Amino acid sequence: MHFDLTDLRLFVAVSELGSMAEAARLHHISVSALHERMKILESRAGVPLLERTARGSKPTRAGLMVAGHARAVLLQAERLDGAVEAWKQRESGLIKLRANSNAITSFLPDVLASFLARHPDVIVDLEEDTSDEIATAVRSGEADIGIAAENAQLDGIETIPILSDRLVFIAPAGHPLAQRSAVTFTDLLDESFITLDTRSAISAHLKKHAHRLGRELTIRIRVRSFGSVCRMVAAGAGVSIVPASVIPAETLEKGAKVIAISDDWAQRDLVICLPRDRPVSNLVRRLADAVASPQENRLAAWRAGQARPHAASSART
Repeated sequence: MHFDLTDLRLFVAVSELGSMAEAARLHHISVSALHERMKILESRAGVPLLERTARGSKPTRAGLMVAGHARAVLLQAERLDGAVEAWKQRESGLIKLRANSNAITSFLPDVLASFLARHPDVIVDLEEDTSDEIATAVRSGEADIGIAAENAQLDGIETIPILSDRLVFIAPAGHPLAQRSAVTFTDLLDESFITLDTRSAISAHLKKHAHRLGRELTIRIRVRSFGSVCRMVAAGAGVSIVPASVIPAETLEKGAKVIAISDDWAQRDLVICLPRDRPVSNLVRRLADAVASPQENRLAAWRAGQARPHAASSART
């Protein structure tokens, strides 16, 4: 049995308005044409759907049932239209990407530069966010793809590991802990920190672990980027905890020391986040492949490894 969507839309209008004339006016169709379409609809249904009265038209009991199902069908059709339009947008070259500050500060600029060079018609709408917010955006469809910390709330998310990273302690050369090969988070609780703003995932991560030890972190300076954090530390303004992969060479050249943090939770791997409950376009998959590619991540691996030899050398001095 075949029902035309336009017929169903007109039938719902007649049922709700109680008048063929009003329904015809609403949908810009003549009353005679609407009457003919309702006759065809009733013929297909095989039962009377409308009862004509002195005051207009009202649905029969069968008509009430059909109207309820018709509303559901029309709503589903609207959702289908929206899904197709969203798919066309994704395939047309727009990718909505969310990434945390770690990814944006380390490997992502180089990966995107290479990807966009190979796909000149693609537009990447990149937003920086916390890892939990990134996962939420991917789940809701606000983002097509995300890059977040593995310890975020990733329920309902397909994840692809891309970078093994670790939080490290950075301090000026003359700091009392600068000659240590490793420290625990407990060793650092009396320090005055330079951190990112309160919305950053790492700030929340450190605050959570301090609370588990019954302590509050002392924050000396808040800045907006890891680069600023590292410059402040190198200048002697304080200490910080950052991912090893974000420490620029100039920070080490200025004498800042990188010390390993031995706590298990200092391991902070990054993952690609993709929706698990809806299809992913070929274009988004190609970006995910580029981000996950060892060749694309060679610079990230170099940067992540850059900090670790200094931590080892400090153990020897």
